Amino acid sequence: MTRLDKRMAAASAALLAVIAAGATGATAGKDGSNSGPLRCEIRDAIEGDAILLEPLVYADKTISGTYTVSVSGGGTSGSASIRQGGAFEAGPGIPAPLGRISVGANGAAYNVTLKVTADGASVSCVRQVSGAT
Repeated sequence: MTRLDKRMAAASAALLAVIAAGATGATAGKDGSNSGPLRCEIRDAIEGDAILLEPLVYADKTISGTYTVSVSGGGTSGSASIRQGGAFEAGPGIPAPLGRISVGANGAAYNVTLKVTADGASVSCVRQVSGAT
């Protein structure tokens, strides 16, 4: 099994876990397909020995709100516990990036949670990412 096959299998398993848990309002994939006026997504990419995480928010109208993103997990070289947040503004048609986070990839696995609140509505995205070798 190639590295890409392992990552695809891990991503598929994470998506099924979120669906099975009935995670209303969560987008576990990269497609941003969550319906509603406020949506979120967690993108990931492996670059060298790091996993780059990019939380995003989508809105059907111009809004402002707050977000928190947390990352926990790790691998053979240590663990990570990251929490950050702040204010954002988003508008229709263009995803609003909420920063970028870089964590070690070598044999590591992380749980990433993004919570977005705006105009009295809240949505959450949950994603498991792995830098399996």
